[in-house]
Order: sequence, then structure tokens, then C-alpha cells
Amino acid sequence: MGKFESLIGAAGILGLISFSSLLQEIYKTHNTTSLPWTWIITNLAAQTLAFAYGMANISYGIMLPGVLFISGLFYILYIKYNHKQYETPDKKAQL
Repeated sequence: MGKFESLIGAAGILGLISFSSLLQEIYKTHNTTSLPWTWIITNLAAQTLAFAYGMANISYGIMLPGVLFISGLFYILYIKYNHKQYETPDKKAQL
């Protein structure tokens, strides 16, 4: 186990608890309008890089939460792509 790996593991667990409330709300409502595409894609890229870092350093405290974050982000991406009825037209386009 790496130096202070338990700290990153605890941070990952807290992040997952926070992230799970967002996923629960999206699961209930299928509404992702408050999440821009850039947020989803950027977070997916960041979590993929963190997971790769964890793999390179064999750090389970980074890899395991990373897998869960990436899975959740793919779920959000799926919902955002397939439930467009919640998307509202751009107000600038109406002017």
C-alpha cells in the first residue's frame, strides 16, 4: 500500500457518496438538463486519467472509486443522450 493511500481512498468514498445522490435523482427523473455535455465529458476524461494513474501505480484506493465514477458517468451520458424531451430550446433561438 502506497504512502497515504487510505486518504485518497477516503476521498473517493466521500466523492462516491456525493455523486450517488446525483445519480439517484437522475434515475428518478431522467432529467439531466442541469448537466452540460462539457461537464459530463470532462469528468469522464478526468476519471479515466485518474483510473489509469491508479492502474499504473496499482493503487486500489484510486482504481475502485474510479470504476464506479466512470460507470455512473456513462449512465448519465446514456440518460442525457436518450431522454432529450427534458431539454428546453435555447432562449436565444426564440428571439
